[in-house]
Amino acid sequence: MPKWRMQSTIACGLLMFYLMMTLTAGGASPLATQRAKIGPYQLLLSYYSLPRAGQALSMTIESSTPGVTVQFSQAALNPAPGTDAKTVSVTLTPNSDSEGVYDVNVTPSLRGKWLLHLQVTGVSGSVVGVIPINVDGPPEIPTWLGWLIGLTPLPLLLGFIWLQVKWRKTQRKHLSPNASTEEKAPQHP
Repeated sequence: MPKWRMQSTIACGLLMFYLMMTLTAGGASPLATQRAKIGPYQLLLSYYSLPRAGQALSMTIESSTPGVTVQFSQAALNPAPGTDAKTVSVTLTPNSDSEGVYDVNVTPSLRGKWLLHLQVTGVSGSVVGVIPINVDGPPEIPTWLGWLIGLTPLPLLLGFIWLQVKWRKTQRKHLSPNASTEEKAPQHP
């Protein structure tokens, strides 16, 4: 392999690796934040994925009061009145990067209003409360993508029809001379 080709292959591989790392580095800053209050505790919810039905919701929860650390437990996602769903379990784990921050992982089953039920324990004691969360439906498919998906079989169908027409024409050409010789052959006296 020539030296220039090897160098370009390595450069292309490094470029692809850099591009992949750049595109997958999302999540460094939250997409949205929400402030909430449970008892005397001021809380901050940071959404790293937007709350959508049927999709895993990744967010963190922490105290928004400087110097106050709290612990969270007994978390559950309950449907609010008017949302016809069942309670969904929530996983709370301490964040490995930041002290006092908890990772919240849950997958809401339906769109609508939900209530994040949890117990907060801190310097002012233990308090149970709820935080309202609005869950949207799955994102809509763009119109152009819908048309692209819908029309994907069209070239295959047109190609199939074209091949059938071409095959039929060749069959007629092959049958046409044979039919004329057979008609002339029986005409001997």
